[in-house]
Amino acid sequence: MKRATWAVVPAKSLLHGKSRLRSVLGDDERARFAQRLLVHMLGVLAECNLDGVLVATDGDDVASLAASHGAHVLRDRRTGSLAGVVDGGLAEVASRGAKAAVVLMADLPRIEPVDVRAVLAALDDHDVVLVCDHMGRHTNALAVAPPTAMATCFGRDDSFAAHRVAADAAGLRATVIASERIAFDVDVPADHQELMARRPAAGT
Repeated sequence: MKRATWAVVPAKSLLHGKSRLRSVLGDDERARFAQRLLVHMLGVLAECNLDGVLVATDGDDVASLAASHGAHVLRDRRTGSLAGVVDGGLAEVASRGAKAAVVLMADLPRIEPVDVRAVLAALDDHDVVLVCDHMGRHTNALAVAPPTAMATCFGRDDSFAAHRVAADAAGLRATVIASERIAFDVDVPADHQELMARRPAAGT
């Protein structure tokens, strides 16, 4: 029997996200860009036959957008760490019956359903699956079964390495998979420039 699997997507208010793109995008442009990225992610997840999608956010705008696309919403108005937000989301989906979960960042313009399915397929033989960002430091995807098997390390500059250490310390079977599309995120102006130069992609 297929185990219940949810996705958790942390997303800041559209008005506050992508702050490092201020040098290339005005406030309204950044909000629209963040919106297109999130809509793309929700569209991808809608094609993955998941038992649910949970968006963890501090913003009314993101909450409304997520709900309009059929996602569940976890409101988090605290100013704590990203890891705290994600861990709260994982605990929430576990309380809703999830036996496995995949955490995906909201700013992955090239991700496709096949990429999510590949991560979840790897989870069949492991407890933790990790995909790093294109710089090799951050974690753009983390799948874990059960959802609360480990505390996450999101928000750290070395979160990818920290997640590997945490999984090992918890005695979990972890694996790393390479995915160019998941690895590409848009954090800084150089990322945005590369995205614009290689259109079409979500967020363009």
